[in-house]
Amino acid sequence: MIENSAHSTQEPPVLVDSKEAARLLGCCERTLWKMREEGKIRCVKLGAAVRYARKEIDRFIDSQSTPLNPSPA
Repeated sequence: MIENSAHSTQEPPVLVDSKEAARLLGCCERTLWKMREEGKIRCVKLGAAVRYARKEIDRFIDSQSTPLNPSPA
């Protein structure tokens, strides 16, 4: 049997659904919906389907990160 090497090295999908986006962000889908409605995170609408770009999720995480404050010496 020949193993499909492309499948084992497959990159993650560019777009994810609400359930996966919420999992990646560590929140519930309702919170994700609120963030989308408030314009905090962007989505892609494909007909009735709502998807989130992995890059957008990363951008949102970066925008929410706070820099570490070095302790005074």
